[in-house]
Amino acid sequence: MAARTARPSLYISVDIEADGPIPGPYSMISFEASVAGRQDGGSYTAADPEELTFYRELRPISDAFVPEALAVSGLDRDLLVRGGCDPEAAMAEFRAWVREVSAGAQPVMCGYRS
Repeated sequence: MAARTARPSLYISVDIEADGPIPGPYSMISFEASVAGRQDGGSYTAADPEELTFYRELRPISDAFVPEALAVSGLDRDLLVRGGCDPEAAMAEFRAWVREVSAGAQPVMCGYRS
């Protein structure tokens, strides 16, 4: 049996905005991802975070929201209710984007919580 070759890692930084503290009762209202860099063996190459990005503003999944949480994003919830992307469709588009940008590499999602 041939030895399995390790694929490089492609780091994707993910950020979301939500209109409340927990999923389910509240909604994720925006979703953004950027390719941060590629790790191949002992070599890391940083990427331009503006070059390969994905962004969607999402239609809320419930009527519940916390005004203070919503204010952090600066997004207009009424506009999102009327014109936000369907969350299921957005996640399918994100999946396709990850597969496209990480062709030949192992995608690794990373994020920062403040």
